Amino acid sequence: MGRTRSPASRRPGNGEISRLRRELAALRRALSRQDTRLRAVSQAVESQRRWEAVLAGALQIGEGARRGDRGVIADLQDSIVRLEEFLLKTSDRIENILHALKQHREFLVGMNKRILNVGTKDRIRLELDVMKNTLSILALNGVELDSALVKEIERLKASLRDADNVKVIEKAKAELDRRFDGELKKFDLDAIWAKKKEIAGYG
Repeated sequence: MGRTRSPASRRPGNGEISRLRRELAALRRALSRQDTRLRAVSQAVESQRRWEAVLAGALQIGEGARRGDRGVIADLQDSIVRLEEFLLKTSDRIENILHALKQHREFLVGMNKRILNVGTKDRIRLELDVMKNTLSILALNGVELDSALVKEIERLKASLRDADNVKVIEKAKAELDRRFDGELKKFDLDAIWAKKKEIAGYG
């Protein structure tokens, strides 16, 4: 029979124990790294879940929403479409209002022009009547005046009826005023007006 090994000879040596201890330490470090990775993955999953919950809340859809489910974005899109339609209608109304205001402005400008023309014509006609009456009073007092003035007054007064260009009439009236004033300066008007009581109808 062979030699039987003693129990002491079956015990691991110091070298074997050291090796086992190193392997155990390495295994512990590996387990620690795996545990760290698992915690990081768990945190990432939890963060993703919270982000999805926030997003679902913002979109007002369930966390288990599927493609095609309506949320706040779809509602916002509908609101934007309705707002665009409202703005288009409002734009049309504003354009109509502006067009109406433009027509009203043109109407007022035309009316103002007509009023200005009529007012100017009436004023010139009144001034011509005063000028003619003045010449008549002077003639009744025996004052000899330029007879062409009366004819010019009548001619200008007649041209007022069909006159379209008031500026031309005003220019002609200004020239007549100059001639009329020049004619009156030749006489002592104060002495003439003092005799008005002697004239029938002017007493």
